[in-house]
Amino acid sequence: MKPSAVWSVYLARCADKSLYTGIAKDVAARIRAHNLGRGAAYTRSRRPVRLVYRKNGLTRSAALIEEARIKALARAEKLAFLKKAARTLSRAVGIWTLLWAAASPARAIPVFDKESAIVLSSATAQAFTGDTGGAAYAPLRMYYLPAVSSGAPHASSGTAILSATSVDGVAWAGEAGVRVDTNTVPSVSAVAITGCALQPLAAGGFRMLYSIVSTTGAFRIHSATSADGLAWANETAAAVDGAATYVGMPRLVVLDSGDWRLYYTRDFNGGDDLADRQIFTARSTDEGATWGASSVVLSTTAYESGAAKLTDGTIRLFYSQPQSGASSATVILSALSSDALGSSFALESGVRVSTAVASGALSSPVPVRSTDSFRWRLYYSYYEASFSTGDVRSALTGAPAPVSLSPSTVYQSAGSIPLTVAGEIFSLLPSVSITKGAVTIAGTSVNRTDDQHITATFATQNQELGNWDLTVTNADGVAATAANALLIDYAPGSVVLTGNLLRPRDATPTTIDTTIFSSGRVSLRVYDSDGRPVRTLFDDHRDAGAFTVAWDGKDASGAAVPSGLYFVAVNGPKIAIKSKIVVIR
Repeated sequence: MKPSAVWSVYLARCADKSLYTGIAKDVAARIRAHNLGRGAAYTRSRRPVRLVYRKNGLTRSAALIEEARIKALARAEKLAFLKKAARTLSRAVGIWTLLWAAASPARAIPVFDKESAIVLSSATAQAFTGDTGGAAYAPLRMYYLPAVSSGAPHASSGTAILSATSVDGVAWAGEAGVRVDTNTVPSVSAVAITGCALQPLAAGGFRMLYSIVSTTGAFRIHSATSADGLAWANETAAAVDGAATYVGMPRLVVLDSGDWRLYYTRDFNGGDDLADRQIFTARSTDEGATWGASSVVLSTTAYESGAAKLTDGTIRLFYSQPQSGASSATVILSALSSDALGSSFALESGVRVSTAVASGALSSPVPVRSTDSFRWRLYYSYYEASFSTGDVRSALTGAPAPVSLSPSTVYQSAGSIPLTVAGEIFSLLPSVSITKGAVTIAGTSVNRTDDQHITATFATQNQELGNWDLTVTNADGVAATAANALLIDYAPGSVVLTGNLLRPRDATPTTIDTTIFSSGRVSLRVYDSDGRPVRTLFDDHRDAGAFTVAWDGKDASGAAVPSGLYFVAVNGPKIAIKSKIVVIR
């Protein structure tokens, strides 16, 4: 009788990111059993697990052989195998079912604390010479628009771009003269300027992009250049021509590749409606002289936006939005790019800055690296409920924002382990520690790589198993904690077979050396190639350590088994391994 092909081999991703391989007739039921703690001993302490791959339509014998083959692969080989299966699946639909999805690492979200002082009265901040991806300018220069009533069609519009300077980002002094206005030559036909951004040029000087409402009512983003940041000359061609569609609030960042990325708000419905504004982007390979095609990058309501490049090259967008029931923007939110290209974003949870609906409105968020080099200051305009002209306010990141440790799991049997802390807002000379209950382990050899990474060594050997919290304390004594950042676990068990080509006539058995790192019940059972039980070699409690069991090629009754392929299955504390034995008579 032909064996039924109702078995599947599957891979599950465990909570500690390890991969577990098994076989089952009902994979969904088996995954549920794993997550209820009734599956394999290996997954019991690594819940929850998530199915990432299965291959259906196998006999039990074929499933066991495929399972053994996959288990024998190193982790890197398993990951490569999954990627290859994904490519295969994209070309043809067969018996392969791939559910693999690389989990994106969690990211820190900084907290901004409002500062009390008014930075600049009757103005909206737009751009800073310090917002240049790390370049240092002294003094810091702010480019701003004189504010008009927030009830106007374009709240932050004016007819000129002015500037002010500061040595600390807190106290500002206005500079004489106008940087750019409707009279800047060559003349650009404009009745209002609605926003601006700038970046330094490799050869020296700056290029500015600024948005306008033309004398015909069209919306455009133009550009100008300057050798010193004070005297500007227009360039002739428009960078973005929205025609009757609103475009405004340009923001610029320089990518790690050296290309420039432009973000701006645009009415996605083709008109001039605040509620229809979203954030679009375009890319330039020649420092903003020409721009590629534009596309929406954040499809959520965004009245105005701001952009900052983090140390790791990712981009954070800030955007203003009304709360439910409000027509004016009352919250500033953020989104983070998935890579250094700055073209794909995920919304971040929570609110960066807010005001009560009854109190007033917010506009024009512009983030700038603080003068202490590790924090960020977010400038924004605040309009009181009376809708008077707005004033530039600021909020400063305070506490560090740790999010993860790498590696996130260490073994209790290991010695001192060097770990990397990831997050944001890490000062010079920070301290780090991990805590579980009343026990705290201080990190040693602490080294701040940059404001997003710290390395430290932790003595975790023989410490309590389970999840530990991570705390980072900045040099000013301000601390923050990431819960369950580190798992101290016991190491997986191991199985080594000697003489797995078994010739009973030689009177040399197969020896099975098993090592476990936690006490518990251990079983060693032999199965034939069809999965039928042949003999139980061991099934009892064992203390942590190594022990050896031998199989002489006989079944449970003491009779010699025929030639063929057999499997020894070893199960115990964090061990579930099947290994092949070939018997030759």
